[in-house]
Amino acid sequence: MIFKLLSILLRYPDDFVLAHREEVAEAVRDLPDSQAKRAMRGFLDHWLVKDGHELQREYTAAFDFRGRGNLYLSYYSYGDQRLRGQALAEIKQVYEAAGYELRASELPDHLPLVLEFAAEEPEAGKRLLAEFRGAVELIRKSLGRDESPYAPLVDVLAGMLPELEEKEIGNLRQLIAQGPPQETVGLDPYGPQSPPGGALGGVS
Repeated sequence: MIFKLLSILLRYPDDFVLAHREEVAEAVRDLPDSQAKRAMRGFLDHWLVKDGHELQREYTAAFDFRGRGNLYLSYYSYGDQRLRGQALAEIKQVYEAAGYELRASELPDHLPLVLEFAAEEPEAGKRLLAEFRGAVELIRKSLGRDESPYAPLVDVLAGMLPELEEKEIGNLRQLIAQGPPQETVGLDPYGPQSPPGGALGGVS
């Protein structure tokens, strides 16, 4: 349920999401007491009272597609390199192997979509989120620096994932200093060749 609620709260607040704010809030209130529930209730104090257009501007400012802060998980490892296309293809294969039908127009690495998948397929979803633990941490740090109201939500997610290993911390420092790799290419079709073990290291 927490994955599902995070998925909704981290989506773009379009008309459909805004129309169901009270239902989402009620689902949060029904959760057993926990740090995750308290963080989400704190976010709701902000989310429920803001004007929809203001929420949309706020969301775009937090998650625009830039070197830090966007919600496309594989971007942090691969930037615009061709290898990102292979990573997207492998994520799609994870969904297909679990019988999960992609109904959204978003790329398969979009965090709210991955969270929705984790809500329906917890075992495979948690493995996929763990594979992108470093990206989640970069998003968390970006939102924290900007003092975004979305920061506590990503804090909740980070707390549900494995601790970062020393190698991952080193990679994060490099990404923070240099940004994601750049190689301007399209993403269709997804990736020509994968390296040994695949772009995701065989997470599927």
